[in-house]
Amino acid sequence: MPEKNKVAKTTDKKAPAKKSEKKSKFHPVKTFKEMWSELKKVTWPSKKDLIRQSTVVVVFVLILTVLVGLIDTGLSALLKLIIS
Repeated sequence: MPEKNKVAKTTDKKAPAKKSEKKSKFHPVKTFKEMWSELKKVTWPSKKDLIRQSTVVVVFVLILTVLVGLIDTGLSALLKLIIS
């Protein structure tokens, strides 16, 4: 007879914080400098890629809008036939 899966019990006890470890305070200037340095590392798309990807998104949204509109119109007409 196979044994049931046994789950090992673990304790999630964290070691107490040392007295020298303090929560860091928010420094707006330091934070924005770090954000700016991270933004410099970003690989931005070229203008051609940006236009192509934006066009794909806009076309996809338009297609979905038409499909949802057609479904809505069809279901509205069906509901009117059922109610009448």
